[in-house]
Amino acid sequence: MDVLRVILLFTLVSCAKMSYLAEQGIGQISLEYEDIDNEDFLKDPNYSDEHKQKVKIIMKVKDYFFKYYGLKAYPIYDEVKLLDQEAVTYLVIHSPKNEIKAMPTSFPFMGSFPYLGFFSKESAKEYKQDKEAQDFQTYMRPVYAYSTLNNPYWPFHDNILSSFFYFKEKELTRLVFHELVHTILFVGSDVTFNENLAQFVADKMMLDYYQFDQKEQQRQQENVKRNNLLKQEIVALASKLNKRYQLEKTNFDKIGDEFLQNVFKPRIKKKCAELQMKKCWPLSGPWNNARFAAFKTYEAKHNDISDLYQQLNLPLKDFVLLLIKLEKNYDADSDFISHVRAKV
Repeated sequence: MDVLRVILLFTLVSCAKMSYLAEQGIGQISLEYEDIDNEDFLKDPNYSDEHKQKVKIIMKVKDYFFKYYGLKAYPIYDEVKLLDQEAVTYLVIHSPKNEIKAMPTSFPFMGSFPYLGFFSKESAKEYKQDKEAQDFQTYMRPVYAYSTLNNPYWPFHDNILSSFFYFKEKELTRLVFHELVHTILFVGSDVTFNENLAQFVADKMMLDYYQFDQKEQQRQQENVKRNNLLKQEIVALASKLNKRYQLEKTNFDKIGDEFLQNVFKPRIKKKCAELQMKKCWPLSGPWNNARFAAFKTYEAKHNDISDLYQQLNLPLKDFVLLLIKLEKNYDADSDFISHVRAKV
């Protein structure tokens, strides 16, 4: 970034945003200090065998990923960073009381984001409280992994974070696939598409990576299918609640509370029973407009991507490489999936 752009950035960004950007910069830089080369980590007797095994898993999954797509690997996940907290960042989304909508925050030259992530849990809590004081509903959750997208202008590559060790083997494998997808394909500022694509590809790659026998592969596919059907139910219910806000236009707190109690919880409980799901995870923790908005950000385009995959009828590798190719001349005037359909 040249001097003029730096001056403009400081001129156009509010003090609060500058404070956020400064804290994020410091947090990101801190992830590059006191990191440990993977081989040194594996040799050091001070680290547990469990954590060493997870580093080995990540190294193996990374190697498989780049060979799978025939791409040259770069120095991502070659070092370990031990964090002083459980999560690497804390994500906060805020939404109006009368609409399920992730309120965007915009930064000059950087684009608009439907949520903010904080390296400091205390800063995330302060931001959450500030938005609640402004009469927004909020949702905050820990983030155990994220990608800097292998940006060529950044003088570092992502490390293995100790927060990765939170996951069991198969969850960890899926997580690494998910984050690596972001590094080879990231479409503009379309968070919903990017997250849904990474999830879709990671689920597909799991089947190839583990070479499950026919019975286990069927079980894995059924689990993915059941979860997707449950997620579709949540997205549909969120849309239904949004329509109710639009129609009634008053007593929004009451509308939301009654919907959650009388519609959402019974429908989700029934859906879990229909799908024979032992753990009905949507019933854990409270829901509000902000959590629905967060959920839709990460789930809304899953069916569109699945439909596109079936329409193109390509092997997963060719499907992803085609998307990478088509993204290079994407001008963002239309939806990316529409852009792909128009080009094939």
